[in-house]
Amino acid sequence: MRGRRTLLVHGRPAANNADHTQVRLWTDDVERDVRELETRGAVFESYDFPTLKTVNHVATTPVIGKSAWFKDPDGNTLALFRPE
Repeated sequence: MRGRRTLLVHGRPAANNADHTQVRLWTDDVERDVRELETRGAVFESYDFPTLKTVNHVATTPVIGKSAWFKDPDGNTLALFRPE
């Protein structure tokens, strides 16, 4: 993960019952960063839903761009993200 980084902190409303924290790290090359983090032991999520499918752990959609998700040791979700 090279270059400039942005950390987005998003508060969630009390009505949201999500049981996890998500950190989104913006990057200019999601695929490269997935490969690099895998060599360091990160385990990325894979999804195969009608509206969200990952290929080599990376989801590409016209709405969100490219994303890949993995968990930290405490179970919090971290995401690599590049808008399209």
